[in-house]
Amino acid sequence: MNFYHGTTVRNAIKIVEIGFLPRKGAVWFTTSKQYAQGRAKQKARRTSSSPFVLACDIDIQELYNRLEKKLVMRGGGVIAIRGHVPSTVIRSHLTVELLNSPEQIAKWVNQRLGRKSHEGISPRHPGIERLSRWMENRTSSGTGSTIRPDELSQKLQQWLPDFFQGIEITLEDLRFDCFPELAESEKTAPPEPIDSREENALDDLAAAKPKRRIRGLKTLARLGNEDLYDWCTMFLSDESLDVRIAALQAVARCDEGDPEVILPFAESQDKRIRGAAIAALAKHSIEDAPCWFERGLKDREACVRLETAALLPTLEVSQHRRIFELALYDPNPEIKNLAQKLTAGKGYTGAR
Repeated sequence: MNFYHGTTVRNAIKIVEIGFLPRKGAVWFTTSKQYAQGRAKQKARRTSSSPFVLACDIDIQELYNRLEKKLVMRGGGVIAIRGHVPSTVIRSHLTVELLNSPEQIAKWVNQRLGRKSHEGISPRHPGIERLSRWMENRTSSGTGSTIRPDELSQKLQQWLPDFFQGIEITLEDLRFDCFPELAESEKTAPPEPIDSREENALDDLAAAKPKRRIRGLKTLARLGNEDLYDWCTMFLSDESLDVRIAALQAVARCDEGDPEVILPFAESQDKRIRGAAIAALAKHSIEDAPCWFERGLKDREACVRLETAALLPTLEVSQHRRIFELALYDPNPEIKNLAQKLTAGKGYTGAR
């Protein structure tokens, strides 16, 4: 079955060498390339690397046979594997997607020519810049976007004739291991150990009882687990309503999230689902957050308004007067008291 893994360029190269190692307890794959791209971008923002998505072919039944069932969890279009996954699941170790910037192209060209970076072609070379624009257009054009080695050869000879005249690029030149090497310290760095509390939480998530799955989600949220959003996404399709609610509530505690995944739940007739979803959208919808705060604070159900009001401390009081006035005049005393504490001395004259 086709899956995608969102990562960074540095990690992609290591993965091809040694396979997928569980980090923070699990290796994540998804059936949605868009979801994987989003996760790759989030990971890249935490490092100095570039985002990268690996396409993989994973035999779920074979995994079940090789690992304990509790070590393979699936739901919501994502799969978490608590064990080593060999690099053989990657569909191809050949790619030109790593050449995603003038800097990366220049590095690869200089390595192909056997030149050190300070002696080789600059990323600002006109030929490198033309290659970068051409490759960006080709890979983003939709159907037929895959760049063949003979096409790349032609462009290199056309725009860098002094260096590639008569030189053909082969499939071997586009293997992962033909791209600039990582530092030895990066290759040999041991995997980050997992906290025993997180290990116990993952065991809870694999349990049959909904109460244990809820406990696992709450524990990961409390510990600030790096993969919390992925776990939440998985359990948004859980058979238990209480688990789905806990997953949505935990989304509001994630550092990053995808509003598109949460959006359908905001229309739920179940007030607890709706409240948790609106609060999560208020947290993660960067441009539309004020609208979601207003919607949540105007809901007929007090529990929905309470879920939204809990996020009021994340807003700048002086910039969102309408939102805080809604809270100040809310009939629920808990919401009103919170708003009064947050707006004290800030020029508000809300209900007392």
